[in-house]
Amino acid sequence: MSRKTACLTICLLLASTTAVAEQTTVQVVPFAGFRMGGALEDSETGVSRDIEESGSFGLALELRYGQENRWWQLWYSRQDTEIKTADGALDLGVEYLHLGGTAPINDEGRVQTYVSGGIGATRFSPKGTGLDDAVKFSGSLGLGLLVPVSERVAFRFEARGYLTLTDSDTAIFCTSDIGGSACRIVASGSTIFQAELSAGVVFGF
Repeated sequence: MSRKTACLTICLLLASTTAVAEQTTVQVVPFAGFRMGGALEDSETGVSRDIEESGSFGLALELRYGQENRWWQLWYSRQDTEIKTADGALDLGVEYLHLGGTAPINDEGRVQTYVSGGIGATRFSPKGTGLDDAVKFSGSLGLGLLVPVSERVAFRFEARGYLTLTDSDTAIFCTSDIGGSACRIVASGSTIFQAELSAGVVFGF
């Protein structure tokens, strides 16, 4: 009788765990990372003005769809950085807001892999008198590792690339001719590429 009772208990625990996992339909993922890449240009001198690499942070909100481990995703990430100009340095915020999703590559085992992606907008926010924010269309694609801790908590590590579409030789931050070296900063091509490495914690509900 004791052996039958033990087997019955194990079966009930497994069924309970499965039920809890199936009830997890929403995920909240705060993360921090490091972002690099991205170049602009001084329209008068032709000198490249790199977006300096720096830390980043963000939040992903995810909603499960279908029976497989697939998620709709709303992704936000911000970087506070600077661009070197002829007059010194221009403080700059670079933000991404993308709507997309994640899909598993291999969702079995202790360490799971997945692919992610999205489309949306990039906002460049310079800090300076007379300078305006610029909003551009962008997309992203990433690869990640997921390490479950429990049915509702996991660690996530991701590498993501961002591609922003721009107008070549058009001022990024100025809507009128107010002078100054910041207004000479233009896109050096039709796209701006950045890469980001991040780590976060997944909370399921």
